[in-house]
Amino acid sequence: MLRVRRAVHRWMATTVLISAILSACGTATPSPIPTEVHPKPTAMIVPSSEPAATFEQAPCPFDVPVGWSVECGFVVVLEDHANPSDATIRLAVAVIRDKGENHQPDPVILLAGGPGEKTVASALDLAQVLAPIHPNRDLIVFDQRGVGFSEPALECPGFVEALFEILDEVDQGKASQTTFESLMVCRDQLLSDEINLEMYNTTQNAADVNAIRLALGYDQINLYGGSYGSLLAQAVMRDYPQVIRSVAMNSVLPLEKSFFIETSITASKAMQHLLDSCAADAACNNAYPDLQEELFEVIDRLNADPVQVTLTNPTDGQQYEAVITGDTVLGNLRTFLYISQIIPVLPQAIHAVYEGDNTLMTQLSSTRLALLDLTSRGMMLSVFCSEDLVGRTPEDLLAVYASLPRQLVGSTDHEDVIEYGPFGMCANWPVEEAEDWVKAPVVSDIPVLILEGEFDPVTPPEYGLLVAGYLRNSYYFEFPGVGHDVLANECAREIAGDFLADPNNAPNASCIAEMPGVVFDVPREDEDLILVAYTDEARGFQGVIPAGWQELQPANLVRGKTALDPAYFVMEGKPGTAADLLADLLSQLGMDPVLNPTLSEEHGSITWDFYTFELGGNPVDLAIAEEEGKAYFVALISPAEEHEALYQDLFMPAVEALAPLG
Repeated sequence: MLRVRRAVHRWMATTVLISAILSACGTATPSPIPTEVHPKPTAMIVPSSEPAATFEQAPCPFDVPVGWSVECGFVVVLEDHANPSDATIRLAVAVIRDKGENHQPDPVILLAGGPGEKTVASALDLAQVLAPIHPNRDLIVFDQRGVGFSEPALECPGFVEALFEILDEVDQGKASQTTFESLMVCRDQLLSDEINLEMYNTTQNAADVNAIRLALGYDQINLYGGSYGSLLAQAVMRDYPQVIRSVAMNSVLPLEKSFFIETSITASKAMQHLLDSCAADAACNNAYPDLQEELFEVIDRLNADPVQVTLTNPTDGQQYEAVITGDTVLGNLRTFLYISQIIPVLPQAIHAVYEGDNTLMTQLSSTRLALLDLTSRGMMLSVFCSEDLVGRTPEDLLAVYASLPRQLVGSTDHEDVIEYGPFGMCANWPVEEAEDWVKAPVVSDIPVLILEGEFDPVTPPEYGLLVAGYLRNSYYFEFPGVGHDVLANECAREIAGDFLADPNNAPNASCIAEMPGVVFDVPREDEDLILVAYTDEARGFQGVIPAGWQELQPANLVRGKTALDPAYFVMEGKPGTAADLLADLLSQLGMDPVLNPTLSEEHGSITWDFYTFELGGNPVDLAIAEEEGKAYFVALISPAEEHEALYQDLFMPAVEALAPLG
């Protein structure tokens, strides 16, 4: 049904919170130790005794399906693990229990990105997406301190409101000031709530991971972390090596790097790699032979003369007036190099906006709206302001800007960047800068798997190789055509699962050789819609489906005309009532459970109820029926401009053709 598709998309979205090819793709060799290694830290800010922690069971903040064994609650930990006192905080935890015959005692703990990514609300979807990684093991999903359902949560709702407020702001300096001021309001509110922002950092987070282990009664653990979660994994390896069986990491951020300083460099390299990859691809180069020149011209032109557009938030369908500037184009490219599924459309989007067609660029900007409230911003700033800029100065950032083409830096005045950007924010965020030792690389014998994406704009392959160089028992793999969202890739999940099953031997990575790399979207002639007969013996119905559409599951297809094509068709038949099936669908879609049909009509022996609504700004047609103890539905999501044609040529013929077998 719709759940699998939504789970994959949600995982890809949650990894978007924050590319030179330097590896031999598909090889797995233990990484050599560099000849020059930073010294290991001489002290840890952790107590000598085991931290106190208790688990308090509580209802799950989501419905648990029949057949699942899930335990939810809070792990109560010390606010400051270095100074035991009466001050505690509560970490929201969901444990997806494994009940298999081959159950293993060491769980997989998922370390979320961000920092500040909210995960407990998505625990069941994540468990399904990550199923290859935790067979025979419990999966522990938790909201880090200051995040999501954990208490307290360092939320900055005014900051999110400010991001929507500046969608139509053409003055980048004013936009920066608006977001800066909203964060200062958040700071004041958090302080008035008597939250000690000093306690929200990676060292305390690492101690929380060990506290969760103790509170839940595990001796050893396996870690899986991506993006900031990879940095947290390195900190746990540093501070609690004795409790770790294995570590898998993707999109790795080295401890010694600065996200704020280096991102401009890594993002620019990734964009250049995208342009070079298009130029090296015959079809892409034939369609867009002057792509780099077009991109730079578009950025300059739109910064001088922004275009007014209307954006649609895909999460709720709400519309916003906005502008597309050159900085918008730059931001969209940086953002969607994160998401492998969308990378193929980026050259087409650049060329289209150069030609004056803003449709694809507007779709990208609309999609970004869904990403604005995925993190707890107060926690993010507390972590970054404590650790990311250690030993760095504003002059370092300006030197980076000076080394890059001006179009790839952004149009914000550099004085505004310093005043309202990372250095200005952190100068006004009440946390002390961490000691130098927190930036020292971890040298370890723990078995580690490192996975990197070719086009990653923030944690490029070279970062993974850098970290692997300090880890004697590490295995490194790079995935062609993949961005920052490595774990959304099925091959990556298979490799991670194989490694976690036996971390002392190289995992089977043969699936990498079968990956095609990036296949760019280029203009093609529209193919005629052809319907073919379909029979589903397992679910007991027959009907028709569109030929040539990509099958996600049986009778569950996407058209895939471009990476942003929303066209999606699905049929289902299952025991139960039509009312129950409708309620389940609406619950999955996060919609009001009360939805009235627009029409009831008989086709063949079945009477169908028809519903119409919008999802992410796209029209949805749904027909549901009940016949002899089974419920059936046909659903179609269409691009707005094609709705009428797809309704007549696909949706209604599918409804008319669907019939029970026998």
